[in-house]
Amino acid sequence: MLRAGCQLLTQSTLPAAKTGSNGFALEFVRWRRKPRWLPVAKSKMFRVPERKKQTEEERTELMRLHNQYKTQLRSVRQFLREEVVRHEETSTADHIVLTPEQEEAEYQALLAANAEWNATIARERDQRLAKERDEKVAYVQERLEALKLRDEERRERANEAVLREIERSKTYITREGLTAAIETALANPVDPNFAIDMSGNLYQGRTSLELPNAAPEPDQQALSN
Repeated sequence: MLRAGCQLLTQSTLPAAKTGSNGFALEFVRWRRKPRWLPVAKSKMFRVPERKKQTEEERTELMRLHNQYKTQLRSVRQFLREEVVRHEETSTADHIVLTPEQEEAEYQALLAANAEWNATIARERDQRLAKERDEKVAYVQERLEALKLRDEERRERANEAVLREIERSKTYITREGLTAAIETALANPVDPNFAIDMSGNLYQGRTSLELPNAAPEPDQQALSN
């Protein structure tokens, strides 16, 4: 397989055939060995490599070196372990050997400090919960008052609408008075049409021939003139 490598070369060290106008050269290089991503060749797929035989002297020497290495490593590990234990027993910086009475006294002191800490946290929690409870009660009361005021306003609007409809119902045409209402409407026709002349006079009705009684104002007369 070929691999393309791009390398910056100068004009003095490269031949003219390999260099371009920009000073770069393109050179193809073959793999010196088989790439790792290629599978095993079919001719070597089922080949079992022959194990090299060792002589008795070589095997004995290797076993001796192995045992010596293991022994030395075990000794170093044991030495370090003993050093750590001796340092923990004799050090006063991070570890102090206490008697059972001192350990019990320290344990009781820690329990007392923990109890005091818990009591402080409990007081702060009670104060916080009481404050939150008061805020919630005030919020609920405010919402209830707003709801009550809204209900009152809604009730007042409903009452006004009912009273308005009661007043309007006095002029409603019932089934018993339907004939009389028709006769009244026929006897008194209503013409919503009207007209206004240039003088501002208002004429009611579509076919009305009566002149209005009101005289036009001076400003209207001036505009008409």
